[in-house]
Amino acid sequence: MFAIWREEVAVAAVPVDLAELRLRVAAAEVQAAENLARAERAEFREQAHQDKWAMEVDRLRQELKAARGDVTRVLPT
Repeated sequence: MFAIWREEVAVAAVPVDLAELRLRVAAAEVQAAENLARAERAEFREQAHQDKWAMEVDRLRQELKAARGDVTRVLPT
């Protein structure tokens, strides 16, 4: 594992060329923006999913409450 790590570090050595550094920074910024956009979309999907099921649970609770009310009206206690 350490041998692989050493190989990767040797290959990924920081270039001395300023233009190459700028290209790497630009590529990293693009990748970071894509990652952020993907994370925001995932967050939106998760929120929509939770909202949908929260509404479904609430609807079922209201339905159950109404059904219990009907039973108590039919069978007085």
